Amino acid sequence: MTEIENHHLENGSAVRSMVQNTPRKFHLTMEVPMCLTMLSLSLTGAAVSNILLYRTCLHSLNHPDSVCKVFLALDKTNQTDELEKEVQRYATVVNTVRSIIEAVAPAVLSLFMGVWSDTHGRKPLVVWPLLGMAMTGMMLVVYSTMNDLGPWWLIVTAVPYSLTGGMIILFTGAFCYVSDVTSPENRSLRMTILGASVSAGSVLGGLFSAPLLRAVGNVYLLLIGASLNVFAYAFTNIFLRESLEGAIQGRLGTLLDWSLVKQMARECFKKRPNFGRAQILLLTVANSLTIFILYGSMNLEYLYTREKLRWALKDYTLYSALSTTISFAGGFLGIIVVQKLLKIGDLAFVNVAYLSMIVEYVVKALAVSTWHMYLSSTISLFKGLSSPLLRSLLTKILPITDIAKVFALMSAIEGLCPLLSPLLYNSLYECTISTFPAAFYMLSIGIVCVSCTFIGLVQYFRRNVSTPYERLQDSPTIA
Repeated sequence: MTEIENHHLENGSAVRSMVQNTPRKFHLTMEVPMCLTMLSLSLTGAAVSNILLYRTCLHSLNHPDSVCKVFLALDKTNQTDELEKEVQRYATVVNTVRSIIEAVAPAVLSLFMGVWSDTHGRKPLVVWPLLGMAMTGMMLVVYSTMNDLGPWWLIVTAVPYSLTGGMIILFTGAFCYVSDVTSPENRSLRMTILGASVSAGSVLGGLFSAPLLRAVGNVYLLLIGASLNVFAYAFTNIFLRESLEGAIQGRLGTLLDWSLVKQMARECFKKRPNFGRAQILLLTVANSLTIFILYGSMNLEYLYTREKLRWALKDYTLYSALSTTISFAGGFLGIIVVQKLLKIGDLAFVNVAYLSMIVEYVVKALAVSTWHMYLSSTISLFKGLSSPLLRSLLTKILPITDIAKVFALMSAIEGLCPLLSPLLYNSLYECTISTFPAAFYMLSIGIVCVSCTFIGLVQYFRRNVSTPYERLQDSPTIA
């Protein structure tokens, strides 16, 4: 590493962050690749789960092909009832290992890349994960064509996704990018729009997944998903310009530097007046717990509805699309109408979102009919606002020099979620599938209650601030 690069790594972050970029006129940036990425995931997610169930039944449990083919069907029949629990238990173990492989490298990279991006720019945090997703998508196509490969070979497809940072680094880059190009006044709305683009991709994927699968089959559906990832990577690499002016190109050697981790820890854990350090950590952990729930439950809800409500793929994809549409509408309604008209603060609205999540999980845990699932999604209209509001609040109350570092800490904590939450959630589901398969929803309720408590503590610490978004500046005196 050269002396100049050492200087940039030690001082570039602070120097660059002290000069706030001039907010640019609104134009599409991260919305396009994020929408395409989620469209791909939503299109192919349930199909990959069905392929895993089929390969588990055929290769690992050694049942005849004529019996196992029902797991690939769009319509669920009673033929799988006796096998369902056995196959799901084994497939859950494969999914757990796959989730761990997907999470290991992002968990390590998240320690470095947030602070590294202060000097070398945000674009690599977006381009690299999209490249890995495109490679993983193409490997899934190959896997789906080779019927002789058992379920454990699915794990190999996760390697490019993991080594390039995955969704953890992609979302970190996206939120940092939006923070760079917006003003504090429109940041909440712009982050909501970014979230809406993610929701739009999920909705479209959910609506078209079953019809496309019926029309073209698994292989071509996965090929469409891989093509969307390739296009997202190409769009970002070619058309997205760097959000940090003067960013210098960095090599791999500049990334894996422990001084970046020390710098992040020093800024995030230093003492601040008015319990500022506690506020930062509580907000960061509260947001990360939501991600913990997401990673733990996202692979289980489809299995749960198959087991509890006898849903087929087409039933789940329709529900997923409509549920995401409701969340999409709730985001705009919450930010543009409810929060503006009723003058509800960010923290209060986050707790509204958390309380609605608790009711949602209660309804899902007790569901005995299809309409109960749709009712639960309607109740949790505003749940998708919790993360954008918390991130937006942090950018408003943090000194400009510390925003990327706290986002890096948040990414580091979130990087542990895909490692830990599938282990906990999948193990719980495997143990309770025969007695109470909704137990993982009760676990989620407990975690959300912890987040509500953390937000309440932050509200208590901020009760005496002179303005809603008074910044947590440094001070030699500690309170």
